[in-house]
Amino acid sequence: MNRKFVVAFAAVCIAVSLGAAFSVAYRILAGDAAGKRAAKADFEGLRSVLAYVRSPSDLADASLRARLASRYEASPNLLLVDVYERGSGDSWRIPVDSPYLPGARAASALPEPVYPLISTILLSSPLKGDTSGRMAVDALYTSLSQFAAFSAFRDAFIALASFLALAALVLALVSAWGGTALSQAAAVGAQGNISRAALDMAAAGAQYQYETLVAAKREQRAAVSGDEAKDPAALDSDFDIPIISDSAAEQDSAALGVDQAASAGDGSGACGPEGLYSPNSGLGWESYLDDRLDAEISRSASFEQDLSLLVISYEGLDSSNKHYAAIGSAIQKFFSFRDLAFERGEDGFSVILPNIDSSHALRMAEEFLKKLVFAAGGDFAELDRLPIYMGISSRSGRLVDSPRLVEEASAAMEKARAEKDTHIVAFRPDPDKYRLYLASKGA
Repeated sequence: MNRKFVVAFAAVCIAVSLGAAFSVAYRILAGDAAGKRAAKADFEGLRSVLAYVRSPSDLADASLRARLASRYEASPNLLLVDVYERGSGDSWRIPVDSPYLPGARAASALPEPVYPLISTILLSSPLKGDTSGRMAVDALYTSLSQFAAFSAFRDAFIALASFLALAALVLALVSAWGGTALSQAAAVGAQGNISRAALDMAAAGAQYQYETLVAAKREQRAAVSGDEAKDPAALDSDFDIPIISDSAAEQDSAALGVDQAASAGDGSGACGPEGLYSPNSGLGWESYLDDRLDAEISRSASFEQDLSLLVISYEGLDSSNKHYAAIGSAIQKFFSFRDLAFERGEDGFSVILPNIDSSHALRMAEEFLKKLVFAAGGDFAELDRLPIYMGISSRSGRLVDSPRLVEEASAAMEKARAEKDTHIVAFRPDPDKYRLYLASKGA
């Protein structure tokens, strides 16, 4: 058998096998990603149903329970809905008897469902209507069904079996055709009835017929394997991360400013900040930080994104100092989102960094500090002489509120101030330890 044909045939077999394996992986990953997107969309609807729940007593409303039960029955991928109060344990769930949340776990201060990590997704969020921030909802969804995984393997196996059958047929035809042609040429040569040139022509004709058949079968196999192939670039769109746009951030900031202005001018005569931004720094007023930070935390939890808070302290600084407005302007230019930066006391600032973890925030803070050192020029030629300190904390998948993040970031900043040479300290929380802390605190 021709050596080139053997090499080409082996390469085609390897390519088809890899294509079958890739098709299985692609269909499973794509199905899991689609299931997670559908689960997140359904979870937003579930949060809307629970938007007006302010306390555990509201869960006794019959109409609310009917809507939740209807939503559970209409969502075949929804495995468990659990509404609980941190520190008090499970308040309401459907179904009542669930293998994903046994009675012992439901009675704990912080219920923790048990579920497979590969084919399911657990979504959690605080309730919008609960101002205390203690009530939350967990929803467990199936992201990849067993039938979808079975279908991927079944179709790949059928395609691979079909190819192997076709390959066996090609080998049989090539062997039979080649053997017949060579036998005929040998018989002609043995009889001596034709010249050497005629024998060569017969052999060349047999080889031509052999190569023509191989080429035709190869094209047929390439067409079959081409139908099986998938474009890996399609996977890129499954993992797009929603980015908060400038317009959305400005709208949230404008709404926050209206609420603050209304609360400041409700007839009590109390004086409050005017407008969205302080004229001293060009950044948001310090009193707006908590509300905006809570809003960004809720947004990050909804999209399963991280969020970091950066606090900055400049020793000896106040609003009358010439460096105050300059640092405010530098923060605006470096961190882009003007409405996510706020004044902090007399000598500092706070910056909310959405969709950024603590490691990324630390690198940004280091880069920002270098720019401040460069801008200081003759006043502070060396880093260790610059009296500026920064602290960082992040959400890290936790259900936290703004006071907690502010406290952690401030503690990190004080540690940087105490160590002097560090200048920047990032607090990296452990989500598991934090859950245990919440559970022990509730107990």
